[in-house]
Amino acid sequence: LKMAEQLVFDLPQRTALGRAAFLISDSNREAVALIDGFADWKMPVQWIYGPAGSGKSHLAAVLSHQCTALSVDASHLPKDEISQLLEGSHKPDAVIVDRLDGLPPECEEALFHLLNFSRHENLKILLLSEKPAAQLTVGLADLASRLKAVAAIALTSPDDALMRGLMAKLFSDRQLKVDARVIDYLLPRVVRDYADMAALIDNIDRQALTEKRAITVPMVAEILESHISET
Repeated sequence: LKMAEQLVFDLPQRTALGRAAFLISDSNREAVALIDGFADWKMPVQWIYGPAGSGKSHLAAVLSHQCTALSVDASHLPKDEISQLLEGSHKPDAVIVDRLDGLPPECEEALFHLLNFSRHENLKILLLSEKPAAQLTVGLADLASRLKAVAAIALTSPDDALMRGLMAKLFSDRQLKVDARVIDYLLPRVVRDYADMAALIDNIDRQALTEKRAITVPMVAEILESHISET
């Protein structure tokens, strides 16, 4: 059993991250339009926030395919290195600042410097976080004020159409074909949370491979009951 579980754990997953693979519904339509309209941004700094697994990284990947983008983690923003990157001969078309929720106090000045650079040089910046500006703790007053002034778009909880599409995509990313009845069963019973849904489908995939079982409604019912009790 341990060997089987290890083999399952090592199986690769190919997550589809292209623009055509991004599922659109009312919960993310505005954010998708923002990325599609990158060339026409009226303000150089834009912000998308939403829960884990809501599509922020996917949208960032789509933007990176549209232009030359520099992706940085907010927890690692050394001011000197940013200055060297942005003031060199090969400036990016955009900078994507991910995990803004994890911005440590020692990196606040670097982000403030980056936003100032964007204002003066018209460099486009996409900020990504799970929480909006009002819920972030920022010690540098000027930075806090600047962030609260940035236009922000929320990725909200998925509606039925998006949930159905996301489940189908998560199964497809794992090269799994499931009957529509499986998704019909899960739809009214799963938590409306992207990360939780991904974890559930990962459990289904793992158990199906470990036990060499077909993915059926009775099988997912068992796993769902166990998943709910664990969470």
